[in-house]
Amino acid sequence: MTNHLADVVNDLAAKQVGFYATHDGPSGQVTVYLTPQELIKYAADPVGYLAGHYRVSREDYLAWHRSGYKVICSGFTKAGKPCKATVPGLSLVSSPAAWVQGKGGRCTTHG
Repeated sequence: MTNHLADVVNDLAAKQVGFYATHDGPSGQVTVYLTPQELIKYAADPVGYLAGHYRVSREDYLAWHRSGYKVICSGFTKAGKPCKATVPGLSLVSSPAAWVQGKGGRCTTHG
């Protein structure tokens, strides 16, 4: 199937057809433009491709989505429970790489 897909994709590219994928982001849909070779990789594993595109692990890419695109404080309350506050400046993180860099940050209370 991959060879057939490659043939179709290359034929379309030769006819000046462009390719892109979209995914959810903090401000709505994010568009990622794809080369013909990238389209084939994306078709085989969309999440894996997008994680690689953003240079993060698959796990971190998915965690960025699950978090609602915000970084939660890594501190603990006086009762010993994880803090649920957002790290200042990281309430709508536009890229998974920036989200990964912000992990471990702290809110103003625990800063």
